[in-house]
Amino acid sequence: MVRKLISVDPKIAPWEQETPLHNRWHPDIPPVASVEEGEVFRVECVDWTGGQIKNDDSSDDVKNVDLSQVHYLSGPIEVKGAKPGDLLKVEFLNLGCLEGDEWGFTGTFAKENGGGFLTDHYPKATKAIWDLEGIYCSSRHIPGVRFPGLIHPGLIGTAPNKKLLAMWNEREAKLCSEEGTADEKTLCGCLATRPLACLPEAKGAMLGKLGHFLEKSGNDEAWDKVASEAARTVPGRENGGNCDIKNLSRGCTVYFPVFVNGANLSMGDMHFSQGDGEVSFCGAIEMSGFLDLKCSIIKGGTKMLPVTGPSKLHINPIFEIGPLEPRFSEWLVFEGISVDEKGEQHYLDATIAYKMAVLKCIKYLSQFGFTEEQVYLLLSCCPCEGRISGIVDIPNAVCTLAIPLSIFDRDVRPPSTLEGLTQGVTVMKRGFFGSSTKKIEKTANVCISEEGGAVPFDPRLEK
Repeated sequence: MVRKLISVDPKIAPWEQETPLHNRWHPDIPPVASVEEGEVFRVECVDWTGGQIKNDDSSDDVKNVDLSQVHYLSGPIEVKGAKPGDLLKVEFLNLGCLEGDEWGFTGTFAKENGGGFLTDHYPKATKAIWDLEGIYCSSRHIPGVRFPGLIHPGLIGTAPNKKLLAMWNEREAKLCSEEGTADEKTLCGCLATRPLACLPEAKGAMLGKLGHFLEKSGNDEAWDKVASEAARTVPGRENGGNCDIKNLSRGCTVYFPVFVNGANLSMGDMHFSQGDGEVSFCGAIEMSGFLDLKCSIIKGGTKMLPVTGPSKLHINPIFEIGPLEPRFSEWLVFEGISVDEKGEQHYLDATIAYKMAVLKCIKYLSQFGFTEEQVYLLLSCCPCEGRISGIVDIPNAVCTLAIPLSIFDRDVRPPSTLEGLTQGVTVMKRGFFGSSTKKIEKTANVCISEEGGAVPFDPRLEK
């Protein structure tokens, strides 16, 4: 019998849950539960936005999402006996949707509120809703595709100690301070996502048992100190975190470094399916869900993790891929090199090469009746495979993006004749507007919001 350790109700706000959630990393956020080594337990998670995105036909909620709140995580969970320097072995026994909440969403943020990998090409907010039926999913907003999922947590990790936390904040603040100066990193001028990093911010902070910013900010000196230091959960780091690795599914084992007593394991950002790179940023099939886990401790095992920087803290988790993944036999593969869309040559830049592969795939598949925005969403969440194919042949890195052909209800390989390419795929409309006697159909794709004017806002915070 699996012990349900943490339960959530996706229909109520994160700060109203019976077991407190958190959305920041800090060693002083206390554990909300504990487990024995070798115990099998279940953890339920809300979706990463905490219920801000709705199952409807408007992307305004994605456009105006309050990103100061993300990601909502279940935990921290104390693993009894774990000490700094140990390795925490976490086995993924089962994962799934929460009963009665079998749907998910994929989106792209507005350029002025989050942006994304291709926000310079697709600046408007978009959204697709997915119906989850067993292992398969389909969307009324991207008709003509159906595929099996590979459920995984986009985010799982152990708590940092104070030294590691300070290292994160220092290096990320330095990156932001360099913007617009001669020290700005090359890619900062090639990609349009801003800010360059999400620094500690009290607004939106949920610090587990320590409390929520609405009650505590400015009223509790101890809470204010933790909130001013607590790292945002946006990137993956040495503790694991938001690495968005789609292979962390059933049968997988992850080995996490332990930095604090009890390890303080947290998780969330559940995905039904994700493409390599999660290119739209809001881009897996995001959902609420559960994980059944078992933890064991390898004493002193952190010594096994290679140190690749000036500090002994410059280590990262390693993992074993499980045996259960969707099987595809036919793929269409797109190639990109490190020459950008302006024709500028970059030096062995795999990010530019992958961006070009994604753009080429979007442009190609849009010839088969999809809008480019639909394809962008699809590539972020379908089981596509990204690869660095070449990283030594100067000056071009080569990246590839492989799309499984069986997810489409038609053949998307180059046809023998170009007639009728765009037939067969429909684009859902917003519906009708106007008087009851004279209805005029809107031509806008249901997935796309109006450009500009994004105002981050969660109406639940006003109650």
